[in-house]
Amino acid sequence: MKLTKQTDFALRTLLYLAKQKTNNRIFVQEIADAYDMPVNHLTKVVNKLSRLSYINTYRGRNGGIELGRTKEEILIKDVIIDFEPSLTPADCENCLLRGGCGLEVHLAIASDAFIDSLGNKSLADIC
Repeated sequence: MKLTKQTDFALRTLLYLAKQKTNNRIFVQEIADAYDMPVNHLTKVVNKLSRLSYINTYRGRNGGIELGRTKEEILIKDVIIDFEPSLTPADCENCLLRGGCGLEVHLAIASDAFIDSLGNKSLADIC
């Protein structure tokens, strides 16, 4: 399964923040520079991470972003589920073989196995 850039950027951002000292706020530009990401796209990802309470954002001179939960509370599979538009590896909705093909069931099983394989791995487990 290939993750979208949005999910990739979200995971990288969380990993970057997880490696920082406690109470050390980071600017989005710093993460964009570290991973060579477009700052505009990363800003959209940061906004979504904030809406989902993965991070806290602050404005002003002492602003920046930081983790909104502990590293142990942020599960990798949750981030993937929250950011991936679809976890199905193929679009079987408009397929001519729909109903006469057994592939859709096996692809769903494989997708479930991918998510299950992440278990309860948190940011703390992979940092």
